[in-house]
Amino acid sequence: MKNLLFTGATLLLMSLNLHAQSSKGDITLAPQIGVNIATYFTSDADYNSRTNVAAGVIGEYYFSDRWSLRSGFLFDPMGAEDSGNNTDKLNYLSIPVHANWHFGKNRNWYLNFGPQVSFLLSAETEFSNGETLDIKEFISGTDIGLGLGIGYKFDISDNFQLSIDYQEFLGFINIDETGIFPFNLSNSRSSFNIGAVFKI
Repeated sequence: MKNLLFTGATLLLMSLNLHAQSSKGDITLAPQIGVNIATYFTSDADYNSRTNVAAGVIGEYYFSDRWSLRSGFLFDPMGAEDSGNNTDKLNYLSIPVHANWHFGKNRNWYLNFGPQVSFLLSAETEFSNGETLDIKEFISGTDIGLGLGIGYKFDISDNFQLSIDYQEFLGFINIDETGIFPFNLSNSRSSFNIGAVFKI
């Protein structure tokens, strides 16, 4: 039994020491799941964050071992809670288009940055009494902003890695389509994600 445990531990350590470094022309696909912490960016009102589960698929094309283009499709919950405990639940399909810089001895660290476009899927306000109101007609159908993130990939085999990362998004668009508010509301979101990275 001890020999079996030792052998298993040795194989695990060996697999973690593999160098699954990507090179020019490589393509990876990474399904991921995470937690979004979103709020509105405005200087004229106070909002609390809305926390929800996010998921998606990220693909990368490598121009070299240091640079890749990162994009994909994300289910991206945003919105916020106001001081009266009423919560705007905004759900988007987001498409980031980011440059991704890989660094560190084995290029396991990465720093990504670039634009993101988000398309509104649904929008409702959940009031403190439990009632809901569809507000999709009052919210801009498209949001555009800047994304920035940092992460690390754990080598499991030559063609498979596990990733963890932290991503930020700041929208440039006033999402208040009707001008009801006397100030601008922009989406702001942080996310923590884990993913499985497959080289194809």
